Amino acid sequence: MVEIIIQYVLIVFLVMGLAYLAYLLKDKDSNLKDDYFGFASVILGSLTTSEFTPENAKTILRIISQVVQNIEINYRNSDNALKEEKAIQLAKDATSLLGFKKNIDGESLKYLIRVAAALLPPTNKVIK
Repeated sequence: MVEIIIQYVLIVFLVMGLAYLAYLLKDKDSNLKDDYFGFASVILGSLTTSEFTPENAKTILRIISQVVQNIEINYRNSDNALKEEKAIQLAKDATSLLGFKKNIDGESLKYLIRVAAALLPPTNKVIK
C-alpha cells in the first residue's frame, strides 16, 4: 500500500516538474530555433541590447570558424595551447572590427573556438 502511494506522489512530482519546465520555456520570450544550440545566449549575453540579434550571432560564429580554420592551416604542428591563444587574439581582433559597443569576453571566445575546433574535419590521426 505504501509503495503505491509513493509511486503516485512521484508521478505527481514528475507532472509538476514538466509543467514548470514548460512554463519556463514559454516565459523566456526567446525563439529557441534561433538560439543556435545555446551559442547565441553565450555570445549575445556580452553584447548590448541593441546588438542582441541572431544575425550578429551568425556573423560571429562564421568569423570564429574562419579564424579556427586559418589557425589550423598555419599552425598545424604547433601545441594546442598556442593555437588557442592565437585564435583568441585573432577572434578578438576580427570581432572588434564589427563595431560593437562592448567586445565579447575572452572566456566566451575560448569556448566557441573549442567548439569550432571540434567541428573541423578529421586530420587522419589515430586516436588511442
